[in-house]
This record gives sequence, C-alpha cells and structure tokens, in this order.
Amino acid sequence: MTTDAFLAARPRVRPDIVLGPSLLRGPTRIHLLKDPRTGRRLEVGAKEHFIITRLDGTRSLEEIGQAYSGAFGTRLGEAQWGQMLRLLGARGLLDGGPAPVAPTPVPTPAEGPSGFLSGHTRMVADAPALMDRLHRLTALDRRPALLAVLTALAVGVLAVVAVSADTLWRQTVHTAEQPVLLFAVGCVLWCSLALHELAHGLFARTWGGRVSEIGLRWILGATYLYCQVDDVQFLGSRARKVATACAGVLANLLFLVPFYVIWLVLPADAQARPAFGALLLLGVVTGLANLLPLAPLDGYRALGHALGVSGLAEGSRTFTALAARALLRRGPGLRAYPPRLRLLYGGFALLTAAQTAALLALAGLVLRHLLPDGMALLAWWLPTALLAAALLLWGLGNLGRRLRGRRTEDRTEGRTESRTERTESPTEGRTAGRAQGSAESRTPGPARSAAPTSPSAEPGQVTGARPPLDPARKGEMNEPHAQTGTAPGPVSATEPVVVLDGVIKRYGEVTALDGVSLTVRRGEFFGILGPNGAGKTTLVEIVEGMREADGGTVSLLGQSPWPRDTALLARIGVQTQASAFFARLTAGEHLRTVAALYGTDPDAVRIALERVGLTEKQNARVDHLSGGQRQRLAIATALLHEPELIFLDEPTAALDPEARRELWALLRSLRSEGRTIVCTTHHLDEAEALCDRVAIVAGGRIIALDTPRGLIRALAAPARLMLPAAELTAEAALALPGVDRATVEGDELVLETSAVNHVLTALGDLVDIESVTVRTATLEDAYLSLTGHGTEHRS
Repeated sequence: MTTDAFLAARPRVRPDIVLGPSLLRGPTRIHLLKDPRTGRRLEVGAKEHFIITRLDGTRSLEEIGQAYSGAFGTRLGEAQWGQMLRLLGARGLLDGGPAPVAPTPVPTPAEGPSGFLSGHTRMVADAPALMDRLHRLTALDRRPALLAVLTALAVGVLAVVAVSADTLWRQTVHTAEQPVLLFAVGCVLWCSLALHELAHGLFARTWGGRVSEIGLRWILGATYLYCQVDDVQFLGSRARKVATACAGVLANLLFLVPFYVIWLVLPADAQARPAFGALLLLGVVTGLANLLPLAPLDGYRALGHALGVSGLAEGSRTFTALAARALLRRGPGLRAYPPRLRLLYGGFALLTAAQTAALLALAGLVLRHLLPDGMALLAWWLPTALLAAALLLWGLGNLGRRLRGRRTEDRTEGRTESRTERTESPTEGRTAGRAQGSAESRTPGPARSAAPTSPSAEPGQVTGARPPLDPARKGEMNEPHAQTGTAPGPVSATEPVVVLDGVIKRYGEVTALDGVSLTVRRGEFFGILGPNGAGKTTLVEIVEGMREADGGTVSLLGQSPWPRDTALLARIGVQTQASAFFARLTAGEHLRTVAALYGTDPDAVRIALERVGLTEKQNARVDHLSGGQRQRLAIATALLHEPELIFLDEPTAALDPEARRELWALLRSLRSEGRTIVCTTHHLDEAEALCDRVAIVAGGRIIALDTPRGLIRALAAPARLMLPAAELTAEAALALPGVDRATVEGDELVLETSAVNHVLTALGDLVDIESVTVRTATLEDAYLSLTGHGTEHRS
C-alpha cells in the first residue's frame, strides 16, 4: 500500500465500544473504554482518546492527523499510525477486524486464596441473576416515586434520632452495661450489612451495572458481606455513581424503620425498650460513619465519583510525599500539578488528618465514659495505640511485598531479560492493556483486519513501552502473554488420547522417569520442556511404543503402546529431530515411497506437500533442501497417513528465525484443524506461543504442568521498567504510585512494579515516555525459576 492510499484510509472503531468518562489519576487525565463483547476495560490518555473518538469511518487518517496536529502541536507519521492501528486491531476494537476473544479470568481480590486469618467464600451461586430478579421487583428506574418515599423514610429516621438523641444515648449506655444484650444488638446490625451491600448492587443494576459476586469476607476475626460491582465508572453521570456509593447508607437507615416503630409503641418502662433505642442510635451512627470520606468507606468512593478522580487517597499520598521532598529540595517537585490539583490533593490530605484526629478524640471520649475512672489514661491512649498498630501491620505488609519482589529478582538474577517488549502507543504510550499478539496466533488461519497496513511498518516490529493494566484493579484486563504471540486457550476436557499414570523407567541404577503422570486431551497442543537429561526423550519414546516402561501404566489412543502394535502405530505420526530421509530421492519421491510403505493413496503426497508449502520443491533432491524445508518435509512425512496424534521432537531446531516463524505458522494451522500434537522443544518462546499446556520435566519428574499463562502468573514476578538514569533519580521514582523498587544499573534506571499502567501514567509527566521500555515475565522466566537453570535453554 502506498503512503497516499494509507493516509486516505478511513478505519472505524467498532460502534459498540463504550466510551467512559475521563478521570484524574494523580496529575494525569485518563479516559476509560469498554468492550461489551469481552467485558475488557481499557485506559487511554488524552491523545489516544482524541484519535479513537475520531476513528468513525467518515474521516481519513490524514484528516484526523491534521486535527491532532492542531490540538497537540505534533503530527503523526506513518509508523506511528501503523502502530496505533495494529494496536487497536490486536485489541479487537476496529470494526471488521478479528472477533475479540474474552480473556481468561484473572483472580481479583475477591477471588484470592482463603485462609484462617483472612479469606472469603461465595454465598450466591448466580449473583447477576439474583440482581436481575431484585431489579425487576423494585424497578427503581421506572418508579421514581418509590425512591422518593424510601428517601423520605430514611430522612425521617435521621430526624427522630436527632430529636431523641439524649434519650437514645442513655438507653445505649444502659444496654452497654449488659454484654449479652449489646451482643444481640450488634448481631442485628451485622445483618443489616447484607441489605447495605445489596443496595449497592441494586442501584448499579438499575443504571446498567453488573454484580459479579456476592459473598462473605473475614479478616482477623472481622466478618462482613461484600457485593462486587463491575464497571461502576460506566454507569453514566456522576450523580448515578455517587448515588450507587451512598445506596448502602440509605439501606441501613431503612432497615431501622421497623425497629423505630417497635421502639415507639413499647411502654417507657419495658425492659426491651433500651435495646431498641441502642439499636436505633448505633444503627444511625454506623450508617452515617460510612459517609466519612475515608478510604475505603462509601463516603470516600462518593467523593471520588463526585470529583471525577480515580485513586484519590493514593494520589493524595503521592502528592504529600512529593511536597515533603520539595520542601527538602529533593525530587522533581510539584511542577506536574496545576494549582487546582494541588488544592484537591493537599486538601484531601488535610481532611484525612483532621478526620483521623477527630475520630481518635471521639473514641477517647466514649471510652472515657464507659471505662472505670482508674482507666482514664488508657481511654485516651487506646484508640491511638490501635491506630498505630494498624499502621504498623500495614507497613509490615508492604515490606513483605517488597521482600517477596526482591526474592523474585534474586531467583532470576543472571538470567537474560525478557525479549518481549510491548507495543508503544504512537503518542504517549499510555493505552492500557497489552497487545495480544498477531491475529494469526489467536485465531485459526489468516485473520483479516480492517486496519490499513502502513507502508513503512515492518511485520512483527515492536518498540517502546506498553503499559499492562494493574492486576489489582477490578474489572481491568491483564493478560501476561507476550507480543510475540499467544496460543489459543486450553481446550475443554474431552477424550484423553495419552494417559500416563505413575510411569517409571530405569537404566541400570539411573532413574530416567520417576512416577510421571499426565493426560493429553484430543485437539490439544501439548508441550514437554526440560533440561538435557531430564527424561523428555525417554518419556516420548515410551508413549510412542519405542520403549517399555518399568512401572506404571501408559495408554495411547485407548490402548497400550507396548508391545508395539502396527495397527496402533498407523494412527500416530512422528517427526524426530534428526529425521531419516531417502537423501538421493526428490522430496516427492521420498513421500511417495513412504506412502507406499503405509499403503496410503498416492494423492496424499500432493496434499501433504501443499499443506507444508513444498509443492514447488517436490522435484528437488532432499539433500539440496534447506534446513527449514527438511523440517517441513519431515512433518509432511508424519502427516501422510492422516494420523490422529502427531509427535514433534524439536521441530524448529537449528532453524534461522525466519524459518522458525514459517514453521510456527504451519504448526498453528495443524492446531486449527483440531489435530492433537505433542511437542518437545528447547525454545521457550515457541512453547509459549504454540502450546495449550506445557509439562516441565526435571530429574525424571513433572515439576509443573499448566498453561503457559498459568505458569507465568504463578511466578508473580514484577514488571521492570527501564529508562535512562539521567532522566529521573531513584528517589523520585520511589515516590511514584506503584513503584516497589528503583535501582540504577549502569546508565539505566530500573523500576519494579506490579502496577505498570499507573507507573507509566505518572512517568509520562516527568520523562520522555518513548525512552521507557517495559519487560514482563515470560514462560522462560517461569521455566528457569522452576528448574533452577540460569544459562541453559536461552531462546
């Protein structure tokens, strides 16, 4: 495509993509996008948002570029346009491109591991269905009068408590002197938490939100219900988001209405009346306390929604740290913060400090009244001591996370850095989410994208920084596969074609396999990795029926492969690393000879040559073929008789990068045909790009078996951001939100973080974002961590 034709193209972003609000995160304004087909959320900067909103199919790239130049003072070149369009195409955002694939669910905080001290349990099997039923019953969006009546009742409860505060306080003190009665009041108020959480979900559902989970959490003995609402930021107006945040308090107040009626009708001398009075007062106090703008209370969320700020507390802490460093004349100062933001973040910091002091004083007053006179000093200092202990535990938790990050670095010390670099945005490099790899790697066969191809773009070229999303953020997509390509997801559990159970193989006193068990399912691309001498070859030879196991059981296509059965061997195809050819025959003659040995239709030769792309070489002698062509011929030989199961041994060994990529495309096409493939390889990037699951073998045992994505995620390694050390000091970098560690290595500043998107957003205002490179963990890192090999198997 010529340059003129490229710039005249009119690509269009899919019309169903939801454009969310703009938010402040630190000093930076971000914009939210959502793909309704997959549920993915993206965060983009102002420049990317400017481009995306104008890719509507009515304007050419040249017209959009001129508008961009007028708005931001710079022009977009062909390479930058190509990068942007490839990125949008890879995310499935362009109209007419490949269908987007829903990401594998990544555990959120609600889905993390549970233990005795902290954890969770799901209480509703189908939370979305429950919310749909409640929404149909209440129909708050269609019954504004009902909402007005409920609000009036809540205000009435507040008025009654305010008028009767003195009486209710005396009754609360009386109830506090009876522990059993006070415990009963607490249990009733705890039950109101269920209504509180359901109200959040119901209001969100009313305006198009979705409740993904309802359950129970416990932390150090404190147990409470939770209702996880996805994509609150996409509810529409700020008023809707504020109302959703405050809905729980409204529910708490409505919960007290029947108890107020009971309290009102009980005689003044009734023994139960003080308990109901305590319930009213404590219920109102705990409900209104939720409106305090302190994280993570509802008031804090409501304030953030009202101001259009994401992470207000985190941004305030960062601002305060930078302000303190500026006073000491250290760090970059506050030049990135305009006066309005200085007032916002500084004001919230002061408000938090004032609220904390007031709450400590109030707690001291209450304890002073409840405790004996001899414990007056304890009453004043106990709240402060508890707060200090909580802050200490919080600090120790952060320290533990940092130490775990350092141990991860120590395990990977001396290893080559990840070769995978994320695609850079053509403007600020802040478009959230990683590029998923080529369409070819995600969908069978060639995929047609609506994005025009830049005349200057080189296939597979990746440069600069690509910020993945923070996995701690709910609803945000984070996928750890590399730009070089991701394999299709694991197939569903279907008929097993290979089953090993406790397989043992010994050579004299050497145990080659020690109790190996695994299952390969039909249609799966299964990889076997391991260092030299780990037992990979022995394992495959036993499955193929070339060796007999000393112990355990082996099943191949439902039968035992030993003793060798020619009928069973005819159902499998084998490509070995050093395949034997009839060297003086042509490629076609070689295949016809093998076809005759199998008794296969001669037309199978033509089909096999076409499948591996060797039709033009069928008359070339085998010993005149290149290494890549010989590997293709070996695979064609294995495919001649249309086997149900294919074994590949180092299929890309000794091939140059271009030949490897061509062979990858062939293997992907075989995978897309639904063939079952078992492949041994030393190339970790190859296994990551092609395999559904991989087994890592070491010392005759399987030490790990999972999807490449699962193995990478289990490593939990931090991402590393590299930039010139001259552009930013380590001290200033440590003050940025999300930076866990900052070190200087030569002339580079290396930052470690698990929140790359946030760190890149903050860096964009301090350094040239184009100088930042992001490297994240790959299957190679997971492999080396599991096997303990620091230099072997580089790819």
